[in-house]
Amino acid sequence: MEKDSGASVRIYNLARGLSSQGNCVSVIMPGKENMCRNVDGVEVCFIRGFLPSRVLETLRKLIGVARPTALYFYDFLFILRLRRLIKEADIVQFEGTAGGLLVFLIKRFIKKTVVIDCHDVFQALRLKHTGFLRRMLETSLEKLSYEYADSILTVSKAEKDCLVSFKIKENKIEVVPNGVDTTQFACYDSSKIREKYALRTHGTVIFVGNMEYWPNREAVHVIASEIAPRVRKEIDDAKFLIVGRIPKEMSLHGLIFTGVVDSVAEFLAASDVAIAPLFQGSGTRLKILEYFSCCLPVVSTSVGAEGLDVADGMNIMIEDNIDEFSAKIVELLNDHESSLKLGKRARELVVEKYDWRRISSRLNEAYCNLLSRKNVRARCLPFLQTRSREHGDIS
Repeated sequence: MEKDSGASVRIYNLARGLSSQGNCVSVIMPGKENMCRNVDGVEVCFIRGFLPSRVLETLRKLIGVARPTALYFYDFLFILRLRRLIKEADIVQFEGTAGGLLVFLIKRFIKKTVVIDCHDVFQALRLKHTGFLRRMLETSLEKLSYEYADSILTVSKAEKDCLVSFKIKENKIEVVPNGVDTTQFACYDSSKIREKYALRTHGTVIFVGNMEYWPNREAVHVIASEIAPRVRKEIDDAKFLIVGRIPKEMSLHGLIFTGVVDSVAEFLAASDVAIAPLFQGSGTRLKILEYFSCCLPVVSTSVGAEGLDVADGMNIMIEDNIDEFSAKIVELLNDHESSLKLGKRARELVVEKYDWRRISSRLNEAYCNLLSRKNVRARCLPFLQTRSREHGDIS
């Protein structure tokens, strides 16, 4: 299970956390071949459907999804194979809401308790670039999923309020925030990274994200065309580090692109300021929690910080005006003491409220309550990674 998007990071940590508390957890994903493997105590199963690769690729281009295997969720053979794996489960949790038809089938015919973990509710309606066909299809499936789900997880109260505004029953919704592994994202020796990218004598600004996700791609264009030039007027040797998956066609002057890396924490440790200049999207940004955990001072737009329990000037700087956004970066690069204080308070926040261990314990309690209401004792929890999108944060 690759932890290369916000969704996969969330699934990995929740599954691992639930497993450590005595639950039997499986993660089920569509794949090019049928196989299972153990990842940190969690069984990860890939299931293939009937549709050939050429058909999947044609449908992928028509609908506009990133990974053609996601379409197996509407493949009859895939559904049959899936049924064998989930028939002994007590709870079936869907990541995202693209599996609307499967939610209906599992709830109606297999009679299982279904949970929807929606980390970005009604995102298809909120992203400006989403095509009409995809927007209507995803929105319809999302509403179908919510209708038949026994419980719905959101990452913030703002996301919960959004669902309630769409007439989703409030008593079905549980807030389970995104988190960070505060032991993994801590202090690292950054000397190798600084040497490799010649960062030793420069103020370094970092942005982490999967650039296949449109809001991240938009943010990088803003960094290259507006933020970096403004910062370099004041600090001419400032460097901008862009960490994460990069589309082949993406190449912007003046930025350092690393691609996907083994340890994001090492790159964060080598940086002086982290940024999140996002202007669209939904859910909450794991990247900011990871920035915080590494004691980095953070400058974000209000959209980037949406849904997080942060305070402007206390543990983050929030600014939507690009001129002021750039000025705050310069301020933090020039004022080492203020940067340290902001980063320290940010670290204290995530340790107190956003550590994955606390969050998975909270989810385990919610599931125990859900099962007790249905008089179920055993706990076998398959996660279905249903949404394969052209977007998704790396962190």
